[in-house]
Amino acid sequence: AEQGFAAAQYSLGRAYDQGEGVPQSYERAFELYKLGEAQGHAMATNSLGWCYDDGKGVDQSAAEARRLYELAMARGDGQDAPGNLQSLNDGIQQFCPLLGQRVVLRGLNTAALNGTRGTAVDFGFSERNPETGRWVTASGRYTVRLDGPEGRLVKVR
Repeated sequence: AEQGFAAAQYSLGRAYDQGEGVPQSYERAFELYKLGEAQGHAMATNSLGWCYDDGKGVDQSAAEARRLYELAMARGDGQDAPGNLQSLNDGIQQFCPLLGQRVVLRGLNTAALNGTRGTAVDFGFSERNPETGRWVTASGRYTVRLDGPEGRLVKVR
């Protein structure tokens, strides 16, 4: 890994990710996956996507996870990346059901806002935590592209 071999960087990254033979460190795993990804290693690219997807060793970012899963598939990872991408997309649809839908913005002077970007907040959801049985309520933040009296939700923040 120290000599710059992408496969070795990926393997060592997995060891740190899972704590196999070394102390578990998501941050170190992220760094090693990133080195392997920079050299075009498909499995390192997928694993880097997983770090972003799960927020391990880096701030969580669904957009970056999606980009990396798609890149991993383009680089030849047909085993893990397609399933990870599908799971990510399913989660986004479950927790952000308005993503990609048209919404009506009421009570705003839309003529003044036309063509600008804004943020719509507090689109909530509730789900039962399978471990505790308690209901968890959360909300998502969406970036909205305004186009006249309606806006289209274009990405999750």
